[in-house]
Amino acid sequence: MAPPVVVVGVIGGPFGVKGWVHVNSYTEPPANLLSYEPWRLKRGDRWEIVDVEVRTHGNGLVARIEGLDDRNVAAEWRGTAIGVEAAALTAPGKDEYYWRDLQGLQVVNDSGDDLGRVDRLFSTPAHDVMAVTDDVGERLIPFVREVVVAVDQDGGRVVVAWEPDWV
Repeated sequence: MAPPVVVVGVIGGPFGVKGWVHVNSYTEPPANLLSYEPWRLKRGDRWEIVDVEVRTHGNGLVARIEGLDDRNVAAEWRGTAIGVEAAALTAPGKDEYYWRDLQGLQVVNDSGDDLGRVDRLFSTPAHDVMAVTDDVGERLIPFVREVVVAVDQDGGRVVVAWEPDWV
């Protein structure tokens, strides 16, 4: 069985004419992506290990993927997920979480009301947000200390200071 893979970025548009591509890193800071290897690229339903040369360019990253030597071919890789084995990631610190570990957890408020499950998380300029879904719809709940009372990964739930009628 293949080891679990975590998406850590995505291939952006071409960079130059020799097959280099922009890289959109999901790591914080983005340059942390340079420390993970080997990279795996999602092609169809498979993760393929690739040899890459990666370097910083301005505030971003660019990469040359072995076998891509042409701008037009590189353009076809735009949107391709970049993954690494989950075991390559460092353990999160106290009160830190990988988003993948929060997805699927039950969300309840501090009164015990069931608000749904964490469907996904995303960043905004102000803070991270949990998209919590139930059979009625979706709630967007800020993932900030003032709202998130507790995260109990072993118990499979997140406790929040949030009322059921708050959308």
